[in-house]
Amino acid sequence: MNHTAVILIALGGPRSLDDVGPFMEAFMGRPAPPPVVAAVKERYQLIGGRSPLPDLVKAQAKALGKELGPSFRVYEGFRYSMPTVAKSFDRAMHDGARRVIALSMSPFSTEVTTGAYKSACDALGSGETCPLFIPSWHDNSLFIEAWQERIFHGLKRHRETLRQASIIFTSHSIPLRYIQAGDPYRQQIEETANAIARRMALSRWYLAWQSKGARATEPWLEPEVETVLDMIAAEKKGEFVLEVPLGFTCDHLETLYDIDIVHRRHAEGLGLTFERAESLNTLPIFIKALADIVRKAS
Repeated sequence: MNHTAVILIALGGPRSLDDVGPFMEAFMGRPAPPPVVAAVKERYQLIGGRSPLPDLVKAQAKALGKELGPSFRVYEGFRYSMPTVAKSFDRAMHDGARRVIALSMSPFSTEVTTGAYKSACDALGSGETCPLFIPSWHDNSLFIEAWQERIFHGLKRHRETLRQASIIFTSHSIPLRYIQAGDPYRQQIEETANAIARRMALSRWYLAWQSKGARATEPWLEPEVETVLDMIAAEKKGEFVLEVPLGFTCDHLETLYDIDIVHRRHAEGLGLTFERAESLNTLPIFIKALADIVRKAS
């Protein structure tokens, strides 16, 4: 049966501790030093010994397929682990796809990640079989609504109100030189955070950056999350902080370790009550957002 194939593209992740070294080598383009691999393995050990991202993207693909209906088939494809984008494309062609839509699972366009996804797609197919690549969808109204739902739920768990809470929107930091060269990443994230804050009438919210490279020798986007937490504690206007992982669409090392362990430890050391908004994962309204994006591109 002729159908449109949709490939959800993400970085991927190690499915076991033994996969950490090979995943890092694929990501970095060279073998990582053994001490670095050991340090990263320790982090994965703390979150269950593996990345949940591959299985979560697979679950997102399954849910999206149900939402789109029988004229679509949805696959997961990863840049640095299996199944690769190329393998998923070959599978779609084998299954009889008449068209392929490649959807970046990062809502925000940047050469660092979506640029790599596009490069992987550009090498696939020819003529009418070339994938249609969707690099960003940061302003999709259902995507914004999905984060509103997660924020309300995070506040409700602690019986906090929007007036009492400090909201920190976070995303992965990147080297500043990309922004200076015209990369739209920071602007798109700012636009999305502003849209959510406006819709929810947030009175106290911040934008911060996380997961900066440990060996970074050049300026990266600032402020870092820890700096914003220090500022909130110093202001003494409220003790409850809700961190919203705006730049991520499912759980992985940057949410389960960087936020849930590192940021939480820092916040609690300052006397703050810390909570994280749940990741979007397979939230129904988020799946509807993905379906809306795909349908508009079809």
